[in-house]
Amino acid sequence: MALTSRHLLWLVLFCLLLSISANVYQYRSMTSDESHRIEEKAEKNVLPETTMADPPISTDEQEQELKSTISKTAERFITFAFTWEDGTYPIRKRQADQYMSESLKRTLFASSGSDGKFTASVADIEVFLNRDDPEHCLVRFKRTLTIDSNDYEETSDELVELTFTHQDGRFIIDQMKSIKSSGGV
Repeated sequence: MALTSRHLLWLVLFCLLLSISANVYQYRSMTSDESHRIEEKAEKNVLPETTMADPPISTDEQEQELKSTISKTAERFITFAFTWEDGTYPIRKRQADQYMSESLKRTLFASSGSDGKFTASVADIEVFLNRDDPEHCLVRFKRTLTIDSNDYEETSDELVELTFTHQDGRFIIDQMKSIKSSGGV
């Protein structure tokens, strides 16, 4: 079948018809979008300007800041509460208000002094925050206890649960509970 000028004319007319229909469709969609945009602008102009006040701090930033604060507080508490050196007991007892509640202070610093027969230190502190309740966390750390008279040294892995309370604009430890695991994961 030979392509004649009549066939060529029909092909050009068909392409022209497709082009015109596409342009009409595009024009109609743009005008409907434009009228929709005009309505949105009118709605925005109707809203009072007070709704556009200072942008609030995102909750994600607040959560991250809270988690960071609690994590740092937990690390400082563990270092403070589980590090003992000869002669530091009275000083640490006076400073305990910065780290813990009064009831926890009475528990951890019950006596008036220490006999200085041992020292203790902590290392590898890991804080595991509770996603659902940020004022609770688990802390895992290594505690090394040294008996000064014979230089006997014992290292143990410790796991404690800490409960925080907000006091005087900062977080302090309100409760501490040792968690002992009996094998397994």
